[in-house]
Amino acid sequence: MRMLAVLLAAAAILPASSAASPQRGFAFGRVGGNIVPFAVTVGNDGRVSATGPVTTGRTRLTQLQVANLNRVATTNGFGSMPAVTSCPGTLPDVAATFVRVGPRTVRVHGSCVARYQRVWNALGHAVKITYG
Repeated sequence: MRMLAVLLAAAAILPASSAASPQRGFAFGRVGGNIVPFAVTVGNDGRVSATGPVTTGRTRLTQLQVANLNRVATTNGFGSMPAVTSCPGTLPDVAATFVRVGPRTVRVHGSCVARYQRVWNALGHAVKITYG
């Protein structure tokens, strides 16, 4: 029994494999519906990249801007939001949006979650997104 405890303690301090490493930074975009999807990512180093029919006015955020995005996510309770929300009255052909903060992703179909919308807006404002 003592040997098992030692083995478990040793396993807990070993570094995780790269395949199991958690995602970091931010991502947001739209998926589903009958419109072309897009995604914007912001790395912890502030690097911004986009795919799909959007452009960003910034290719890099400062560490202060990244910290501000973390603050907005925290103050709006991003960690406690449901992973998926389908807003009443939203048509099925309307795309859903998603926000990822670190490893946690929240997807909303519609616009009924004000706290989520504040995080979404902060990300869009930070990278100066424009839709193409």
